Amino acid sequence: MDRRRMTAADRNETYLISGLTRHRTVFRPGDWAERLMGVIILFVGERRPGIHIASTRLAMPVVDAGIKCLIVSGELRSVCPEAFDFVARFAEDNDLPVEVRFPPGDGAGQSGPAPAD
Repeated sequence: MDRRRMTAADRNETYLISGLTRHRTVFRPGDWAERLMGVIILFVGERRPGIHIASTRLAMPVVDAGIKCLIVSGELRSVCPEAFDFVARFAEDNDLPVEVRFPPGDGAGQSGPAPAD
């Protein structure tokens, strides 16, 4: 994931973090995506004291082609840059591929690997 400065267009990006490492092994534990989403919720909750957040549109566990993944919204970079950086480091440290996805018709192309840091 690219930890560069965010532009307005970046908020439309989503990042798909795959649970299949670059060495083609399944990342464990099996609930890693849910745990990582929980960390994101804690980061965001600290920025907004007094509000209990049970879920967020900023990150969502999914299964893609039979592989557990986490989709992270580009909006997270502006809402809570610390959480975005944590997730980016997590993916890098655990050798998890990240694919940038763009919504249809935004002129940025389809999808592809995230730019290198």
